[in-house]
Formats: sequence, C-alpha cells, structure tokens
Amino acid sequence: MDSPLLPEQDTLFSTSETCSPGRLLESGSIDINLFEEEIELSRLSEQAPLISEAGSSLAFLLERGLNYIRQERFLEGIALLALAREHHSADQADLTAAIDAFFQGHTLYWQAQQALHHASQRFAEAVTSQQTRLAVLHNLLAALIEDKETAYQPHTETAAQSPKGPQQYQVYEPTAGVELLPALYITCFGHFEVRRSGRPVALCANRSGQSILRFLVARQKHCATSDMLQTLLWPEDSPEAALNKLYIAISALRRSLNHGYSCEPGCGYIVCKNRIYYLNPAVVIRTDVDEFLHYYQVAQQANGERIALYEKACYFYTGPFLSEDIYADWSSLQREELSRIYLTMCKVLADYYMQHKQYEDAAKWTTAMLKENHCDEAAHRQLMRIYAAQGHRSEALQQFQRCKLILREQLGVQPMPETVLLFQTLLANKPSSKQ
Repeated sequence: MDSPLLPEQDTLFSTSETCSPGRLLESGSIDINLFEEEIELSRLSEQAPLISEAGSSLAFLLERGLNYIRQERFLEGIALLALAREHHSADQADLTAAIDAFFQGHTLYWQAQQALHHASQRFAEAVTSQQTRLAVLHNLLAALIEDKETAYQPHTETAAQSPKGPQQYQVYEPTAGVELLPALYITCFGHFEVRRSGRPVALCANRSGQSILRFLVARQKHCATSDMLQTLLWPEDSPEAALNKLYIAISALRRSLNHGYSCEPGCGYIVCKNRIYYLNPAVVIRTDVDEFLHYYQVAQQANGERIALYEKACYFYTGPFLSEDIYADWSSLQREELSRIYLTMCKVLADYYMQHKQYEDAAKWTTAMLKENHCDEAAHRQLMRIYAAQGHRSEALQQFQRCKLILREQLGVQPMPETVLLFQTLLANKPSSKQ
C-alpha cells in the first residue's frame, strides 16, 4: 500500500525506491548535508529482510521505531515506522492514518528546525557586525572628547605640575559661557556617597565608573593616567578592549556627575589632559577624610583643645575607609593608616575620661576601639576596668568571656596573663591595680 509521506520536493522517503540516495540527489529534494543520512536510511531498508527474519512483528517494528524517536534518532525511527506501515493488515486503517499523520507532522518539524537554524546563523552574524560598528563609534567618540578636552583645558598640565591649595591643584580660570559647577562633598568612611548642595548624587550604574571615582578621590592629587586605570580595572583584557571599556565607564560617570548642569563635552567634574584623568580642579571638592585629618593635625599643635579636636575628628570616622574596595590592594595602605590614627585618638580619649572618672565617655571610646579592632586585648581590659569602676562587676566578668571567645575564634590564642589576672582579681572581688 503506497502513500506519499511528504510533498514531492520535500519527500525524505516513501518506498525503498524513492528513498535511495541517488534518486533523492537527482530530484534535488535534499542537499549534500543530508546525503549521509539518506545512506543510513537505505542501509536500514536493505536490512529490513534481516529484521523480518529475526522475528520482527508489527509490534516489534512500532516499539523499536518509537524508541528511536524518543532518543531523537529520527531517521532510524521513521524508517522502522515505514516498515511497520507496509506490514500492517487491512483492518488496521487507524494505524495507517496515525503513522501518516506523524510523517506529515515530522515534515513540518524538520522544516521549522531548518528555518530556526538559518535564523540563528543570521542573528549571530548581525550581532557580530553590530558590535564591530559600536566599537568604531566608541573610538571616534574618544578621539572627539580628546580634542575637546585639549581645547578646553589649557592650564591642566601646569596644575598637575604645581599643586596648590587644599586640593593641591591650581585653580582654572572658568571659560566664558561655561556654567560653574557646585561643590561636592564626598563621604569615604563607611558607605561611599557623593553629595551636592546637601543632596545625594545618584552615581552611574556602571561599577567600573564608580570604582574610577573612588580611586581618583583616594589619590593625593585626585588624578590617574589612562594606562593606570586600565591596568587596575581590566588587567586581563587586551589594550584595545580595556581602552574601550574605560571610555564607556568614564562617559557613564560624567553623565551621572554632570546631570542637570551644562558642560562642554568631555568636561564637568571629570576632566582629562594628555591621557590623565582628574577631578576638576576648578570645582571645590571636600571629603570626610580631609575633615578627619584636618582636626587630627590641628590637634597635634594644640594642647588645651586637643581632646575636643580629637572628638571632632573621630566623629567623621563612621567605618573603614572605602569599604566598597575592602579587598583592593590600592586602598589597603591608606585604610590601615587612617584606622591607626583613629585608634590612637580613641585611646587618648578613653584614657582621658577614665582618669577624670567620666566612665560613660570612657566606655564609649573604648567600645569604639573594639568596634574597629575586635582583638584589641588592651581595650578589652580597659572596658573591664570601666565596668568595675561603675560597680558593674558581672558586666566586667562577661567582658572577659567575650574577649576570650573572640581571641580563640579569630586568632586561635588565649588571653594574655595580665588579662587573666585582671579577671581573677575581679572574680575575687578585690580592688584591681591598673595594668
């Protein structure tokens, strides 16, 4: 019983005659990529007598064919279903119709699969071409920005060579027609934040752009070369790829900082000259680190007001320096130095208030030391003495247990003998001598 499975030009096979490789190639119904598949189909057709001799029944052919199709071995499966169709009896018209319907459905499936494959190829080619065009546009934009910055910043090189003033920059003479930008106040301790006119500035979503801003703020002269930024942020990329990413990050950062103000292209809060990026020296930029160090340095020259100046300095320290870059090598030395200065002032304050029997203030600054350095055993002892002086013996004993636990978990050591002696003295309820 012969029945066409597919339209004439799309027929994969119907009988052993039409499914031969030579016949299909002559008709033009398959391309050369399907030739090997048709050979496999012919091999299965040629082996049909062997399958029959092995005891193949209609159920056997159907079961094997369906198993092949479930394994996505469609050619073998369809070949066995075709043999099953030829072996069915006249009273199994429903089986014939079901097999024919499957063949027709498989034709549509195969055509859709081919169309999807070709569409995917075209899409991949279009994406590659578009990325190439985008890279060309970025390079042209970078060249345009470089030209604009050179024309707009005639004194940048002089400013970099002769730093002056609180920012160690020489101030620009504003260009006519360019809007003067408001001052920025930048918080570096704890959570990094930029404020303008008392309001937070929404920074760009580009993380590299944010990192560039933090890096510039942290540097003494608030500047960095293009090569330095590329090496810092994209050390594994090729120079061309890193430069392209740098332009994108700088552009995003400028847009967020300059938002709402009229600026020449390539200017505003971030400027560039000779491949060196700066925080604009013509803009007043203050940071909490500047305030912190200012009060600390003034206090070194003042005797009577030292305690008050130390307190003012410490209020600016709300957490580690640039915690967003806590694991970055470039920020670690500055973070450690600022922490050391903070702990030095806290200890002076805690000792001062302890000597003047102002125990609450002494406890506040001792606790601040422990918040910065959990393993400061001297601070643990100081807090134990403060609690004992306040008559809070149980709290003093609990503080020892906290100290012991922290030292064991974080350093793997036991408390020092003087700490244990202080604990034993408090435990015996005896007056403790100052360690």
